[in-house]
Amino acid sequence: MQAPKSNDSQPNIRAQMARGPVRVTKIEKAQDSRRAIARLLRYLSPYRVGLVLVCALVILYTLLGLAGPYLMGRAIDRFIAGKDIPGLVRTVLLMLGAYVSGNLFEAVSAWVMAAISQGALKSLRRDLFAHLQTLSLSFFDRNPAGELMSRLTNDIDAINQAVSQNVTSLLASVLSLGGILVAMFILNAWLALASVLVVPLMFWFTNFVARYTRKGFRGLQLHLGELNGVMEEAISGQKVVKA
Repeated sequence: MQAPKSNDSQPNIRAQMARGPVRVTKIEKAQDSRRAIARLLRYLSPYRVGLVLVCALVILYTLLGLAGPYLMGRAIDRFIAGKDIPGLVRTVLLMLGAYVSGNLFEAVSAWVMAAISQGALKSLRRDLFAHLQTLSLSFFDRNPAGELMSRLTNDIDAINQAVSQNVTSLLASVLSLGGILVAMFILNAWLALASVLVVPLMFWFTNFVARYTRKGFRGLQLHLGELNGVMEEAISGQKVVKA
């Protein structure tokens, strides 16, 4: 009588099924960053008026943010030291108006920029989906469906965050830095020059952190693609395998 076959091959089969996607695309940096940014700007070009409005609002709330410390210094040096109560009240009201108006302009600019980014990324998603319809079956055989879904969701969300938040924050920070430097040199040039000496060190440290942050971000996107690939091809097909 022939002995029954061993079930040792079952773990190997299960291991092969749990391996997930056969091929995972490597997350690489853009070969031409300027060309990639130019392609992205094409989707923002229909919103020129809104972008100009956002830039104007950013300039306004940045200047108002710089006016607050100036008014505070004026209140301390002139009105508090001179015991000028009416002047102090006027300055406090000006400070209150500056901070309230600055926060209001910042909120409006964030709302307008979010609407612009959502409209632009809607067109980007539509074009990406239309492009997927033109690809051959061999492309979908080589690339896992979960990874493609990750490209269409996580990567687009990263672009959305960069367009809607990081761009305005960068513009506001540059304007604030420029205004602070101008005010420092007007008040005391030597102290301002001593403070500027640490700027090269700050630029070096920022570049150092950004370089490793980019590597970590690419690794994060790669692992997200692998995770979505396993979820799409292994977990979602579990009922079919059981059947």
